Amino acid sequence: MEVFGNSVTGIIRSNNEDSIYICDENDIIKNLYIVADGMGGHNGGEIASKSAIEFFLQYVNKYADENEISEGLSDLLVGGITYCNKEVYQQSIENDDLNGMGTTFTCAAIANSKVTIAHVGDSRVYLHRKNTLVQLTKDHSYVMEMVKQGKITLDEAATHPKRNVITRAIGSEATVEADIFVENLEKDDILLICTDGLYSMVKDDKISEIIDDGKELQGILNRLISEANNNGGRDNISAIIIRFEVEE
Repeated sequence: MEVFGNSVTGIIRSNNEDSIYICDENDIIKNLYIVADGMGGHNGGEIASKSAIEFFLQYVNKYADENEISEGLSDLLVGGITYCNKEVYQQSIENDDLNGMGTTFTCAAIANSKVTIAHVGDSRVYLHRKNTLVQLTKDHSYVMEMVKQGKITLDEAATHPKRNVITRAIGSEATVEADIFVENLEKDDILLICTDGLYSMVKDDKISEIIDDGKELQGILNRLISEANNNGGRDNISAIIIRFEVEE
């Protein structure tokens, strides 16, 4: 598996409220990747995104059984999200400075030529296969609810004044529902997990073009981040890009 990730502040913001996680060789789940986009006053967003990942990892490392990961991976990820939501929510109600904080949370775990995705909020997972880019996740956002209801178009959603309002987040409520699904992978598939700081600044067709033109993942991601900054860099920009190779 070839993987590269990065998180930058962008041009407008003064601090970075995003957090990312890339597994290492000592983890029970070998191919686990997380992107979280925090929100909240003071340092709330930064604390929410970092804490969510830390609590999530506590859970999965405690309950993962190396011999049963492939069968119970969906349940494990959902359990991790339930746990980290409870802990982040508890932090927010115990500290006035952190009241109202929350974070998106999008994770992908790869095993047996499949990716299992657990998702809350409006960070995204894209699949790039044979020159075609597909968004795998659905945004939990105010504008996407309006699109579903036929009140606005996708093009209108991209510029709507409430486009940054999300309808689900880790830590905002006592409970949260995560989307969970599994996608088969093929050799040389590329997965891109990213915050809205990237995709709101770089349209999908341009993302696909940059991936098509690139070879090394680091170069592709650096170019995507540069493109987002060149287009305004209004938010923190965070992403993990993964090239899937056939597992032995």
